[in-house]
Amino acid sequence: MRLEFSAVSLNDAIEDVVRLTQTQINEKKQSIEMQLSKENPRVWCDPTRLTQILANLISNAIKYTPNNGTITISGRKELNRWDAKGAPEVICVQVTDTGYGISPEDQGKIFQKFFRSEDQNIREAPGTGLGLNITRHLVEMQGGRIWFESQIGKGTSFYFTIPVSIAP
Repeated sequence: MRLEFSAVSLNDAIEDVVRLTQTQINEKKQSIEMQLSKENPRVWCDPTRLTQILANLISNAIKYTPNNGTITISGRKELNRWDAKGAPEVICVQVTDTGYGISPEDQGKIFQKFFRSEDQNIREAPGTGLGLNITRHLVEMQGGRIWFESQIGKGTSFYFTIPVSIAP
């Protein structure tokens, strides 16, 4: 896969994906909170792949959060403490939901190809088990890292880093 890197506004990319998924959000009566600093610098990435990463994480949050749940998306510039060999500054993006959560036994498999939980709430939602595997590869190909925290019955937070652009 060939990536086309450029300086991209992360805030604009997030707002675009939220607009594209607004119908799904409205159908489930969910609320979306965006906590984005207007001072966030541009990130260095392939804009199409960044949109794909965001769309997958936000769509998953919508899919695995019951009606009337909340999804929070934030992004903040930080020193890169996740990868000593990576870009010195990154934006850490967080997509948090109030969904079902991921069981401890499933957490070690979540980024594997074709993995689908046996949890009935999760099985009811359509999917192939490829989205998070692809997302992980796309994040890593652009010099970032991805991880998550989850509690059953309380929800999940996915985090990923993306290098800050040194280009204007």
